[in-house]
Amino acid sequence: MNSLLLEATPPDVTDTVLVAGPDDVASDALRTSLSQIGVRRILRAGSAAAVRDLLDRGVTGDLATVSARFGADTDPLITALRGGGWHRVMVCAPTGAAEPVISAVRAGATGVLTAPGSIFCPPVVTAVHHLTDREVQVLTLVADGCSNKDIGTQMSLSALTVKNHLARIGRKLGVGDRAEIVALACRAGVIE
Repeated sequence: MNSLLLEATPPDVTDTVLVAGPDDVASDALRTSLSQIGVRRILRAGSAAAVRDLLDRGVTGDLATVSARFGADTDPLITALRGGGWHRVMVCAPTGAAEPVISAVRAGATGVLTAPGSIFCPPVVTAVHHLTDREVQVLTLVADGCSNKDIGTQMSLSALTVKNHLARIGRKLGVGDRAEIVALACRAGVIE
């Protein structure tokens, strides 16, 4: 699907593309694909501050791809890019969860890519399989409906340590919601 999207946009129309996202592997893969189809100028921004710097300097282009992995900065970046003269802004979401997609569109995204494992989004399934045994234990108990306090009691941890585990898992997977974390782990077959 994603390669069709790129091929449907002739290189003579898309001269400048911004690849904005904190994940170097996904960004490098996207930049390689864009250059292979003839995009003339590919800009890279690995942080929200780098995107804002480009906007402050008046840099504009035809297409900006923004990773939802920017978290709370994603929607403001989309709005700023649209207001800063970028014709199209596509957000890459690691899942098809409705809330972040709707939020991105409301912020001004002209499209949303939700294909896990594509060149636009690092494979979430692979990230799930890189969780530690302890993180999988925590996820299993979350899936069973346990609170942080209950998990801490069962695993001889403090509730704060459980919260820290969940925050780290969320960062690894690019999501912050307990339900999304559990859903991703279930889809990947890490927990049942």
